[in-house]
Parts: sequence; structure tokens; C-alpha cells
Amino acid sequence: MPVKQVSDGGLKKELQQAGDKLVLVDFFATWCGPCKMIAPVIEKLSSSHPNAIFLKVDVDQCQTESQEFEISAMPTFVFIRESKELDRIRGADAKTIEATLAKHYKDKLPFAGEGHSMLDTSSTQTSATSSTAESDHQRLETAAKERFGNIAGQTMTTIRLRLPDIATPINIRLSIDHTLNDIRHLLCSTIELFEITPFEFLVSPATKITLDEENKTINEAQLTNAVIIVKKLPM
Repeated sequence: MPVKQVSDGGLKKELQQAGDKLVLVDFFATWCGPCKMIAPVIEKLSSSHPNAIFLKVDVDQCQTESQEFEISAMPTFVFIRESKELDRIRGADAKTIEATLAKHYKDKLPFAGEGHSMLDTSSTQTSATSSTAESDHQRLETAAKERFGNIAGQTMTTIRLRLPDIATPINIRLSIDHTLNDIRHLLCSTIELFEITPFEFLVSPATKITLDEENKTINEAQLTNAVIIVKKLPM
């Protein structure tokens, strides 16, 4: 999810609309060198953490928010959930920001196994996993057809996605003018796992596709008819 800049007095509404999602608020100033230095890092984190909300607040334009949060140094990063502050970091410390984000982002993951009996449930769990994977496979291919379709006059290609826990590659047919970022948004909006789990794209044998390459068209990135692996990232 891209970083959104809020206007004076608008932060409260954004926090209310966020519900129980983690919100990272970047208090910055246009004249602040460290703020400019850390900005690309925050943009990348927003792309790899689709179930968190990233907001920017210009302290010179948003006096209401600056005073309410008692901002005295830039940049300052405030981690919020359900309008309650969880953590605060002063300064452009990328490693600390990433670690704090991972800590609170992980808190939203469901706990597996709660409420189950102590009986042998391995066969039931295997069946449920297989059923879920098959359902995700069908849902994703259907959603891709609805979103991308066959557009008259455009050159189409087929991207084969290999997803974790799904044995059969998923065929995504789309225009070569679309981007991998479009596929990222499709995954996040269709499969629950990717709403809460950061991930990256790889091409054979194990070459990571950068976020810059994700924003290029399929044609520009030379990914027509490619097999692309979706890899979950550690929290």
C-alpha cells in the first residue's frame, strides 16, 4: 500500500478508518535531510507490508498533529493501532524502523492451533490445507480474469505464478502493459495470506525482482511468459 500524505487535521480520520490495522506515521519536514534519506526505505516497506497503513505528516503544514503528538525532532515515526500509540522512533534509523514494524506487524498474525483437541488431527489438517489451497487457486484465477481480461488491441501474455502451499502454478493472463505491482495488488486483495504476510517475487533460478522492476511493465521487465515464484518473507 503506497504511503499517503495527510493534510492538517486529517490524521484523526485516517486512524479511525484504519480500524485494527497497524499504522506507521512518518512525521517529516521538507527541509530535513535525514527525512529525504529515509523516504525510499519507507516506500519499500509500505510495498512489502500490504496489511499496514503508512502515512506522512508534514510538521510545517500539519500543526494540529505536530502539537498533539509532541513532535520535537524529524523524522519521528509513530506506530499506532486502534488510535493507540505502540512505539515511537526518533531519527532515520532504518534497521530499528524495520525491526519495530516487524514486531507489531507480526502481532496481527492469527495463532494456529488454538481451540483444537489433543486428538490426532494431522489428516484433517492436511485435508483442510489442500482444500484451502485449491480454493485459493480457483479464486485467484477467477479474479485475474475479471481484473485483467482480454483487452482488444493489446498484446497479452501468460505469467505462471508459483505460490507457497499451492502445488500447481497459477496462470495469470494479462496485457504486457500491466506490471508485477498489479499482480501484487491482485494477490493482496484475493488471498488472505498475502494481506498479512510480506512477500517478494523471484524468477528462476532464484533472482529477486526489485520493487523498481515491479513497477515496470511486463514488457519492459522482459517477463513475458515468465514463471514467477512468490516467496514469503520472514516477519
